[in-house]
Amino acid sequence: MTEATTGQGIPVAQLPNRLGRRWVRRSRLEKIPDQPVVHLLRENDPGRLVDQLSGHLGSVVPHVVLDVGGTPAETQRGKSVQIRKLLDRAALGLRDADSWPRIGKLRFRRYALLSWLLKKNMQPTNLSRAPHSDTRHLLREYLSSRRPSRTQQEEQLETQGWELAAQNLPWYLYLLSLVFFPVYYGWWVRKGRVARWFMRQRYLSPGESADFPSFAQRLITTPSRWENAEQVRKLLVHAFLADLADSYSRRLRWKWVPKDCYPVLLLRNLRDDSVGKMLVRLINDVRNETGVPDPLLVIGSGSEPLDDSDTPSAPVTLETWHETLQEARRKRSNTAWYVTLRVTDEPPATDDDPGVSLGQTSLPLKRSKLLRHVPIALGVLLLLGGGAAYYQQYQHHCGRSVWPWTNTDLWMADAECVGIADADYRFSSGVRDDNLRDRLDKAQESINAQNEEAAKKTGLPHITIIYFSTLTGVDADSTTLDGVAAELEGLAKAQEYSRRNNQAAIRIVIANGGARMGHADEVAAHIVEYAAQSVPENPGDERALADNPPVVSVVGLGGSWEGTKRAIRTLGGNGLSMVATVPSADELPHLSRLYYQVGPTNSWQAEIVAQHIRNQGVDQVTVYSPDKDLYSENLAQVIENQPGIEAKRSDTVSAENLHCSPDSLVFFAGRADKFGDFRTTVQETCTAPGSMPRIMAGDDTTKYLFDNDLPAGFALDYIDFTGHRVQGGAEGVVGRGMLAYDAVGLVRQAVKKTLEGQEPSGTQLNGQAVWYGIVQLSQNPGGIGAISGRLDYRSPTGQLQQVPNRKAISVMRVVGTAPGDPARKSNAQVLMYCGDPREQIGQCPP
Repeated sequence: MTEATTGQGIPVAQLPNRLGRRWVRRSRLEKIPDQPVVHLLRENDPGRLVDQLSGHLGSVVPHVVLDVGGTPAETQRGKSVQIRKLLDRAALGLRDADSWPRIGKLRFRRYALLSWLLKKNMQPTNLSRAPHSDTRHLLREYLSSRRPSRTQQEEQLETQGWELAAQNLPWYLYLLSLVFFPVYYGWWVRKGRVARWFMRQRYLSPGESADFPSFAQRLITTPSRWENAEQVRKLLVHAFLADLADSYSRRLRWKWVPKDCYPVLLLRNLRDDSVGKMLVRLINDVRNETGVPDPLLVIGSGSEPLDDSDTPSAPVTLETWHETLQEARRKRSNTAWYVTLRVTDEPPATDDDPGVSLGQTSLPLKRSKLLRHVPIALGVLLLLGGGAAYYQQYQHHCGRSVWPWTNTDLWMADAECVGIADADYRFSSGVRDDNLRDRLDKAQESINAQNEEAAKKTGLPHITIIYFSTLTGVDADSTTLDGVAAELEGLAKAQEYSRRNNQAAIRIVIANGGARMGHADEVAAHIVEYAAQSVPENPGDERALADNPPVVSVVGLGGSWEGTKRAIRTLGGNGLSMVATVPSADELPHLSRLYYQVGPTNSWQAEIVAQHIRNQGVDQVTVYSPDKDLYSENLAQVIENQPGIEAKRSDTVSAENLHCSPDSLVFFAGRADKFGDFRTTVQETCTAPGSMPRIMAGDDTTKYLFDNDLPAGFALDYIDFTGHRVQGGAEGVVGRGMLAYDAVGLVRQAVKKTLEGQEPSGTQLNGQAVWYGIVQLSQNPGGIGAISGRLDYRSPTGQLQQVPNRKAISVMRVVGTAPGDPARKSNAQVLMYCGDPREQIGQCPP
């Protein structure tokens, strides 16, 4: 290029157009263009050009004005300090530029850290420790230096606030804070984006350092003195330009947040033998060597061009410069990015004529502000939507796990946790009685322990039995949960017996149908899906069977409720066999051929009650049935229809329908949670001495209620499906646990019967196979052995049926004692024991 003669050049008014308005981003998808270093030349008052351009850019385009006319320092370190101070002012000026709606906030993460490290100027001999030991301290100091200055009083208040917050934190959060921040610091210096950039850039040979802390040690020990100072200055410029380039990179998250303009660096007094020339040459060399495009437009002003540069002929446009740029870059020319542009002189400014004004540039927002809010709005909507979904799942899910999708077979319904539990969940929340809660937890832990032992067992058939019952009650301390605890204990004992005697490796999975089996039909549908997922692809793969044994039966069923009926239909309709424990309603066996039970029916219970009434010689009988549920209605009806007794049904207890005489009997056919109100009403009605009628209750009323609710001297006769309970059961099992033990035992014997004469790998075990095995066992003339009483599934005429014929039932009598009486827990008396002629007690029905 050749310099134009004096007086030639472009007019000041045309300067923005001649510069091509290169600070404007033309397209939202535009790549970062090559930006030159433009040197505006004018003999008279060249510095005014910078002022005019600064006024033209105004607050629309981010820019900063630097006076670079100072003389370079004599020492290499001094030159590095000069460059750093210039770039510090440039970074602060661009960062604080009032152009946020169009360009956002420019950040200088790399340069800020580099400048802060170089300011340390520590002597290598003073570093007595390894660099890693100082990394956390240096990073904290760096982060603190970026915070706004505060008074000593403000710092004390903040410190006190943090101390108070730390004292109020739960111990696990406080422990997490002690662990998280050191881990974060360690990650940042090794894997952080800025640290990785320093180790990948080309200046000061970062590859000679083991890691970023080692490289940072070199930076804090005055590298301009001990290493190549020119490399230090290039690293400063490279970090500065890289931060600007990073702000304009088209990453996915910024596609909808384009920058409307590019930053401008205005250099006043750019001339030879100045700091400005050194800065311009560094920018030129770094761009040549790195090849990384950056958006910075550099415009300087001076009277003469820099050495080794050509002056263009007037008029000059920047298009011709771009045509020769690539060749000049490959040659590493020190003027590859340098362009001079001659500007004509202006008349001297006067009061009447202040001179040429470029005005303020106009740059429409192009809805940039709105577009910048689009990703923010989408992010907020996504966060709110995701948070709402998480909260809904968190509230809907039981156990309150951090990741509530771990077990979708558990959910909250009517403030109850229902569904199929995994090994980590315990059905005991809300139980206020410590002993009962501990008993429930220990029983479930025992089942899980037996599951783990069963999975290790080899050479045995592996099966899954689902225990489906009411594991949450209307009253968390109700007698229902006491019976459930007994059944859970019986299940664990049955697992242990089967495994130790090498009969079957049984896994028990627990499912809750809710209070009164209110959600039994929904849970039953989940059980069907669960069973379908357990069907083995290869029955011969013993390891796969041990990890996920097939579901062969559902036991328990939680009592005689409407929900139980719906569950039986669902389970039976999908081929799952069932063995009920305490359900006794007469219509249940008619709902599915796959339904069996180990407890007696209400009809057989009614015969026992009628015989007991005849044995007692009672004249008048009132059957009190306060509940309109399946169990109470059925039991009251079959007792009322028994021959040889005169019984009247009533749903209330009052003086009109209650015969206060020891020759009368009131039978309570309701649920256990209503017995307390019933007893109180009877006592308050029959207050005359010797007028208390005989009281009798059905099987739903358990010994737990008697032990905790009967007043001293109050006598009660009641039906017990497990009469051996008061004497101690086989295998250490008592109460309803005996029925659960027998239910699992029946399934175990059915599996054994099914596999007789078969190859284990050739027989697929499922619900229908177990049903077939029970049918085969039912043909045994001697019945099926069980600790709660022999199971005979043959009718008196010899036909097979789904309920045991004349199953063992006891009539017990318990008398309330004082709370401190040692005999309080063991004062039950067996009045009748019917079902097994060999052990019969009292006169039983014929």
